Amino acid sequence: MKKIFTTTLFLLLLFNITLVPSSSETERWIVAYRVEDLKTKQPILEVDFENNKSRYYAPILVGMEYNITMMIKIPMSVPYAALTLKTLLEHPTLIDRHWERHSSPPPTLIDYNPNNKSLRIKQEKGTLIVSLFGKVPDKLTEYKITSLITLHHPFKFIAAKLIGPNSQVLDEITLDVIDSKIFEYRNLLKEKKNILQNLKESSPKVAPAYIRLFENVISKAEDEGQHGFIDMAIDLLNILTEENAPREHVPSILETLFFPAVGGLAIVALIFGFLFLRVRSKVGYISMVIEDQIRELEGLTFRISRIDKGIYSNLDSIKNRLKNLIEA
Repeated sequence: MKKIFTTTLFLLLLFNITLVPSSSETERWIVAYRVEDLKTKQPILEVDFENNKSRYYAPILVGMEYNITMMIKIPMSVPYAALTLKTLLEHPTLIDRHWERHSSPPPTLIDYNPNNKSLRIKQEKGTLIVSLFGKVPDKLTEYKITSLITLHHPFKFIAAKLIGPNSQVLDEITLDVIDSKIFEYRNLLKEKKNILQNLKESSPKVAPAYIRLFENVISKAEDEGQHGFIDMAIDLLNILTEENAPREHVPSILETLFFPAVGGLAIVALIFGFLFLRVRSKVGYISMVIEDQIRELEGLTFRISRIDKGIYSNLDSIKNRLKNLIEA
């Protein structure tokens, strides 16, 4: 009797294991998908896992509506088993449904309602091609920490999940979502890097000190962007300009270079100091940013002290004010 029970239990376990293969042990179920703007029909993203190909045309933005057409391959039939294709997208406003089927059975849809958040699919061997329409939720990329500070970070949004009969996730479509601020920052960063390259290659040559300062501001903006301070990163990048870049033979390089550029950095540093006093209990790492600004100012004041005492005095005063903020 014990032997029969053990054998029966083993067969049941074997059946459960082979009922729906784990996605980690088999090829993908969602083998390809295409994302396009629901309003303009502009292609956004194409992914083909079977041929290991992908094409990126434009960013996916919060608050926008998209059409995601996907191909799902079910590798085997299992009687009485059903899969669920679920979306986390909001209902679109530009079309009256969530789903639209483009292929014929099998597999067969169960109790099909194009406005539901999910589709139930019989686990029948075959290929399902279906379009998903929906809106990416707003505010996914924003984290408001005070009335003055809102962080912006790219967000990995799961637009669709394919769920097995035992509630296991077989596959999913994850989209890299950004907002208009991040989009602006990325375009501005690319623009300033192109300007930097032009400055390096220009003739007559731009003063090396200006090139280094340009590089430092870009690096600082990238650091702020990585921490989510997108507005601050944009402000830093807007300091940079290609116009009237000092050339090596220009004698008044300090007045042209350090007052506008270093002054801009000092203003940014003071803003960070003010924000730190307002929210240091929630964003203690801002103090690290202020300390970086102090070190940068110390390097500049050391070089300028041997050339212009007036500029040195102003920068040294700003540096001391920042130190007092940190020590408070």
